[in-house]
Amino acid sequence: MTKVIVIGSGFAGLTASISLADEGYDVTIIEKNDQPGGRARKLIIDGFTFDMGPSWYWMPDVFEKFFNRFGKSTSDYYKLNRLDPSYRVFFGKDDSLDIPADTTRLAVLFESLEKGAGQGLFKFLRQAAYKYKVGINDLVYKPGLSITEYVDSRVISGVFKLDLFQSISK
Repeated sequence: MTKVIVIGSGFAGLTASISLADEGYDVTIIEKNDQPGGRARKLIIDGFTFDMGPSWYWMPDVFEKFFNRFGKSTSDYYKLNRLDPSYRVFFGKDDSLDIPADTTRLAVLFESLEKGAGQGLFKFLRQAAYKYKVGINDLVYKPGLSITEYVDSRVISGVFKLDLFQSISK
């Protein structure tokens, strides 16, 4: 049996380790911290528990797809509860803003702060949904064996819609 060492036990390291073990490799994980999880670990000090992150649950479909590879579902292991408000932004003492979970209420909040920002939010979300769909389906899930895998008509025809040549600050 071929032996493999994976450095780090965050999401990427654990995913790589599980995938390699499933392929028959003898996997050893090396982790610098006293517990697995990377940014998803917890820190306990003086009876207080701190979530070291992540503070967002991004790309639930990626997690679900991973679990499904092994005949499981994320719901077999955890249940997510949507928080509302999602979070609170602090600008200073006695100056904060609660960010609602509902997109429509968020748009109303944005509009109350800046005229046109509510519609701007929906425009941004439409663009982001397109970019995510193309990015995840046409880029992320490619095996990465050759640069030609990324020469895809959707990517090429939508290059400007994807804003590939635009700075993040714009």
